[in-house]
Amino acid sequence: MKKLLFGVIAFFFMCGMACAASNVTFEWDANSESDLAGYRLYQSQVSGSYTDVPVVTIPAGTETTTLLDVPDGTYFWVLTAYDTNENESGPSNEVTKTIDSTPPEPPKNFLLKLIQKIIAWLRGFRYVS
Repeated sequence: MKKLLFGVIAFFFMCGMACAASNVTFEWDANSESDLAGYRLYQSQVSGSYTDVPVVTIPAGTETTTLLDVPDGTYFWVLTAYDTNENESGPSNEVTKTIDSTPPEPPKNFLLKLIQKIIAWLRGFRYVS
């Protein structure tokens, strides 16, 4: 069985806010094997424990993918490469992210502070005729 040389030099991800979930984008350096068929992204909520079913399969020639609407929680991901004979590499380095799309609390006492500022402004205002 041919081993795939899988060196992930860059594996970055970013989160974009959504209403109740986030989008997570992954990027990595391409493998150079001539028989590379693609990549498989695995996700877990437990470090080092991944199922046999990838969350997404990415074709060769693509070095980025985005998972849409990932719910809040802490996640771990690894990426593998596979060839045209379905030989799969070992996992890349594990990356993790805690997603929290809960909005912050609204500011308190806004109306009171606004009224105080208006009154202070009016006190400094002088009518000139």
